[in-house]
Amino acid sequence: MSRRVYAGTNHQGVKQGNRGAVFRAIHALGPIARMEIAEHTGLNPGTVSRIVDELIDNGLARDTGLRSATGAGRRAADLEVVPSARYALGLDVARSAVTGAVVDLTGRVSERVVVPIPVTTTDAADAQVTEDVVERLMNSMPADERERLVGIGVGMPAPVSARTGRHLPMDHAAEWRHSELGPELERRWRLPTHVDNNANTAALAELWFGAGRGVDDFLLVNLSVGIGAGLVLSGELYRGDHDLAGEIGHVAVDINGPTCECGNVGCLHAYASVSAVLERVRTELDGGRASSLRDQPQPLTIEAVIAAARSGDPLTADILADVARYVAAAVSSIAYTVDPQLILVGRELPTAGDAFLTPFITELRQRLFPVVRDSVRIQATTVQAAPVVGAAILALRTFFDSPLSRQHA
Repeated sequence: MSRRVYAGTNHQGVKQGNRGAVFRAIHALGPIARMEIAEHTGLNPGTVSRIVDELIDNGLARDTGLRSATGAGRRAADLEVVPSARYALGLDVARSAVTGAVVDLTGRVSERVVVPIPVTTTDAADAQVTEDVVERLMNSMPADERERLVGIGVGMPAPVSARTGRHLPMDHAAEWRHSELGPELERRWRLPTHVDNNANTAALAELWFGAGRGVDDFLLVNLSVGIGAGLVLSGELYRGDHDLAGEIGHVAVDINGPTCECGNVGCLHAYASVSAVLERVRTELDGGRASSLRDQPQPLTIEAVIAAARSGDPLTADILADVARYVAAAVSSIAYTVDPQLILVGRELPTAGDAFLTPFITELRQRLFPVVRDSVRIQATTVQAAPVVGAAILALRTFFDSPLSRQHA
């Protein structure tokens, strides 16, 4: 996170904000000494010391037992957050399953539940599966841990308004789906509930706990049944005016291409989504091309395609390499727009390893100006279950802003 995420002020009317600034600094930079916190936040040492004492007294921070040398030669106590001081539930509502987890203040997952969504489903059925996941997570937690829950975060597989929690349709005829999921969970469990799309939640996970930690500007692209991107600019998640920033799946990569489900033509989704990859594989197999997948049981799955590519199957390797080039073309457009320090790719397709990543990175670097090509980092995501962990962060970050408020006591 950028420095401004944990910058504070000495103004008398912002005590809670200063507490949040100190707590975020300990979380982002710990183990860290009090004097270092003062330097990073801009608060005077006396203010920092008082806030640290409050955090320790409330079980939110602790002395690590390590010591840092100070300019005067004395060794000051290093501080860190107490991971188990608070928890949040993170939910990733994908198109095939709902994954939920209990996540602590350091991003560690202590409990994880996955429940499939029926192939033929309705909003009500999706909501019931989500409710079931939350209930199973709640039942897995000891009573004292449930008392330390600060909220629920939900990542959705579609454009979502973070302000209203409502699905943003791709055209005027589309239905507003899952419009009540957040409020329903909040009413049922009496916990603040936050909703966003799962590309944004994955980006939050990398920002707080992964490759994006300490990076001001980066782009994360999820390549799955749907395709979306999370944008972090100046250390903050960027959503745009309509909460639609990062909808890279609907960037045109061929103005004469096939019609996308959104109604436009040539969208990246029509070339690089899981369904597009599977359709290409089926077409090649029907055309008689040799592949180890001919010996695989039906129906064809993306997991089987990825396994075949990883084992050197020429058909799937060729298709994934072609898909990777389309993805690189779309990502290069975003890279020229926001000039990121880091580009991450996640979800199913990058798990093919070199079969996807090598052609993707090669094509992308060829498309970038040398000054960008030589400095930008391009890699797979680093946080396991990033959309789930990031969903939990939707709830945790509210706590980090005011750790000692009565609401979180």
